[in-house]
Amino acid sequence: MSAIETTLFGFMSRFNQRERALLGVLMLVFFVTAVGVLYMMRKSSFDTARAEIAELREALVLVRTKGTAYDTEKKEKEAREGRIASAQPIVFSILLEEAQKDLVTGTLRGEEERPSMVVDEEKGLTKRVVAFEVRNVALEELLNFLAKLEGQPGNILFVERLMLRSPSALEDRLNAEVELATWQLQKPEEPAPVPGGEEGES
Repeated sequence: MSAIETTLFGFMSRFNQRERALLGVLMLVFFVTAVGVLYMMRKSSFDTARAEIAELREALVLVRTKGTAYDTEKKEKEAREGRIASAQPIVFSILLEEAQKDLVTGTLRGEEERPSMVVDEEKGLTKRVVAFEVRNVALEELLNFLAKLEGQPGNILFVERLMLRSPSALEDRLNAEVELATWQLQKPEEPAPVPGGEEGES
């Protein structure tokens, strides 16, 4: 038996059975209290961390919705809407016919305009999409062709979908399926004047 065990045994031997039980209860209460205090300290630390994270999130939301980034996005949106409002309606067939003249090896086929979709009914904003294929075209030639379509002055055009297929692993030509989208504002129709006149006196 070690010296520590001997000392502890000698210390406990001084108490009777009732005092040992009370001492055991006291030690248990001390242990539970210490665990509770540690838990409360940890909980308080976690709550503080959560509060700081919530404040950071709120600050980020304010920066996005009320700060410089929000103002920039708002101005960009207003500029896009201004371009859409001033743009002339696009005739896809004429646009593609003119752009096809720049194709050297590729050929354009399968032009089909999708039904227009209302994006914002209150503002009269509609989205129009035309689908077509470009066959037997080199990659660089295709990219230049699409860049010219998207770069039409005075209009907003965007290649919404592009799927490339290679007809042969031995050739550097591609077949491309393209969907080109544009947006336009439908001007509200002015109400027709109601015909009427003053009734003559009889």
